[in-house]
Amino acid sequence: MIDIIIPVYNTPIKDLNRCLNSILKQTYKKYKVYIIDDGSKASISHYLDTFVASKPNFCCKHIPNGGASNARNIGLKVSKSEYVTFVDSDDTITPNFLSEAIKILEDNNLDIVVGGYNEVADSYVYKIRKSKVGFHLYDDNHTIKYFNKLISSKLSKDNLELDSTPTGRIYTKLYRRSVFKDVYFNRNITISEDTLFLIDIMKNVDRIGVVPNIWYNYYNNYYSIVHKTPTDKDINNLIDFINEIYKRMLKCRNRRLKNAYRYRIFKASSDLYNKLIKSKLMDPKDIFSMNLFKTLGDLDFTDYINVTKKEMDIYKKILSYMEFE
Repeated sequence: MIDIIIPVYNTPIKDLNRCLNSILKQTYKKYKVYIIDDGSKASISHYLDTFVASKPNFCCKHIPNGGASNARNIGLKVSKSEYVTFVDSDDTITPNFLSEAIKILEDNNLDIVVGGYNEVADSYVYKIRKSKVGFHLYDDNHTIKYFNKLISSKLSKDNLELDSTPTGRIYTKLYRRSVFKDVYFNRNITISEDTLFLIDIMKNVDRIGVVPNIWYNYYNNYYSIVHKTPTDKDINNLIDFINEIYKRMLKCRNRRLKNAYRYRIFKASSDLYNKLIKSKLMDPKDIFSMNLFKTLGDLDFTDYINVTKKEMDIYKKILSYMEFE
């Protein structure tokens, strides 16, 4: 049995219907869907109750609004099956996702199996994120290759087969429940919280399988948070995420992974820089003089491939701000 956890907060009914019907089309039927309604307005809650009423393998739990991380945590607590996956309420899964994923996971005794996804806008697939052709196993000393990509989001010279695999996304994966143990989503982080969660469960993971199968459709919707003009809250949320990564970097003893954390700090800092320039709400000099950004001076780009000129220009700009502290 596979449990599917879906947090919902005021997702338009058209998109909800698209998502839930993609689950009904699964060729593998031994699943239970846990919809966690995170304080949606009455029309959305009513739609969900009506939808699940005639479907015994769907249930909906209504909770006060607490954010996606809190909703996913509740989903993990109420679900019971050996295998778990996550779906966002405005996205869809492909018909063979569950059947293919559970077979690969069980045949290879995996803790997690990772597939690819389409990025969709206006019904058009404009980008595909997946690994290179074939089955790629990461176990024993090889998990560090996967972990490096997960933390940094950047390819290295020895894990090119991962290509554009969505390592830092909570979806496109099927998990063995045992990898979660006492790990939950950080409710205080609202940006890249899924990446932090995936980093934290890696301590419980021994075998990861990566395949080029496309299992998920990510819809780039107009109401998505990524399209909104940055606010003070958005900037502070991003700084909170960088601080969490910084804390993990300080604890890390492995040289390669420590550098991967530094790169993730840089990646988030680059996003922060762009938000600061776009919003004009804060002076970048005031932000990048903070102590947690000093570690960027030790970032080694040597093993990462395809570091762009634009990235390096932003990196140099951020370092220059540190001179104004």
